[in-house]
Amino acid sequence: HTPLAASGTMLRVPAIRNALKSSVRAIGPRLGAAAVGNCQRRSKTASVAFTQPTEKLTLHAADTIIDRAIVKGKEMGLKPLAVVVLDAGGCVISARRQDGASFMRFDVAMAKAYGCLALGLNMRALRDGGANPEGPWGTWGPQFVNSAVTISHGRIAPVPGGILIKSTDGQNIGAVGVSGDSSDNDETAAMAGVQATGLASDPCYK
Repeated sequence: HTPLAASGTMLRVPAIRNALKSSVRAIGPRLGAAAVGNCQRRSKTASVAFTQPTEKLTLHAADTIIDRAIVKGKEMGLKPLAVVVLDAGGCVISARRQDGASFMRFDVAMAKAYGCLALGLNMRALRDGGANPEGPWGTWGPQFVNSAVTISHGRIAPVPGGILIKSTDGQNIGAVGVSGDSSDNDETAAMAGVQATGLASDPCYK
């Protein structure tokens, strides 16, 4: 065996090995318990921070929103509409463009719905917040809106006609965008569509 010097005492490798094993056996259970406790605390924190929506936006619900939005448009005598419904991840569930609606109306409706999900608010709130110095972003409102549009590479249309779709427990599960008539009328058609499903949205103030 190779002798080692430690504090002026000659120790052999087996003795050091045995001492380390004894320390591990003594400390190991306490370290393990502490690690388990930390994991449990992190798990509890994570479960509080994230709430899984209890509802999912289905194809049937999306089609119902579109059907009712178009019917509302006809009742109001609106110009032909394009309606797009997105899920919570921004993917298209269903979309429709009425005969006579210009081909870019789909893109505008998509941008209205996308903006709702990207920023977590209805597009009227974004438009009004950006225009009102006393709004949530103060005098920085226009810069915030312009920045959001720029950062999204033009995928956000900050005008009314896009509204969030919420589950009954208040979670965002999708959005609908409507384009074809005035922004106010687009928004009215969008809200009628959501209401037809029994789902909720944030109120739209004019």
